[in-house]
Amino acid sequence: MSDDNKSDLERLTDSLEKNADKPNQSLGLVSFTDLFTPDFMSKYTKFANFGELLIVGKYNVSRFEEFLALLNAEFDKFIAKNSNFKTWEEMQSTAVSEYYKRQEAAKQ
Repeated sequence: MSDDNKSDLERLTDSLEKNADKPNQSLGLVSFTDLFTPDFMSKYTKFANFGELLIVGKYNVSRFEEFLALLNAEFDKFIAKNSNFKTWEEMQSTAVSEYYKRQEAAKQ
């Protein structure tokens, strides 16, 4: 499969895996702060940042496991009502795509 046919998520995964082999690089997860930047949030949602989205939605989350537990149809409805996305998956995919594009632009 050529790079042109890969999804942004696949290219991001490939890039992270390649960088994991380099000294002083780790594969690690991308933080929500890096994915859901204030620019991203103000462009696509009614919120200034991801924390505000959680507060307004009355989602009390202090651990990643708690966040995963709230990912359901109700959360998708909240996202659809308060953003330009129909689902959390669509929002997340767009954030990953934009993150990947920022990383590629920074390399140039």
